[in-house]
Amino acid sequence: MNVKRSVLTLAEFILLAVLVVSAVSWYHSRNMPKGPAPQLELADIEGQLVDLHAMTENGPVLIYFWATWCGYCRVVSPAVSDMAADHQVISVALQSGDDAEVAAYQEKHELAFTTVNDPTGALSNSWGLQVTPTVVIVDSEGQISAVTSGMASKWGLLARMWLAK
Repeated sequence: MNVKRSVLTLAEFILLAVLVVSAVSWYHSRNMPKGPAPQLELADIEGQLVDLHAMTENGPVLIYFWATWCGYCRVVSPAVSDMAADHQVISVALQSGDDAEVAAYQEKHELAFTTVNDPTGALSNSWGLQVTPTVVIVDSEGQISAVTSGMASKWGLLARMWLAK
């Protein structure tokens, strides 16, 4: 009898936690664009052109807004870096210094993803960013299919990419 009650209590707690996390994520992403993704055509920290709309012709694209000073980003960034080996990823480093500082941070932490630097926050503001980390999934039609803020796992991000196909 106690086991059944414990399982029920645990299920209630998990449901409540999922609802709270979903509500907080929705609140933080409420100003993010919906529908067609805004144009993103800029040079990355290595001087290479990054063109979001051209990339979507090859499938979904994960856009990762992060910062070197963000504690949660230290947990999410390695998962995004792992995904970048097999998926299209654009990262946007928010107010994290100049290109050389961002590149040094990525090298130190072994992060291998394309990064557009946003030293003033202007790009992030134009996307309605409220909090880091934030992940936006743009599908192969150029439509925003998912936005999530805060902690995210590699498996959760992979599922969102899979659903965007």
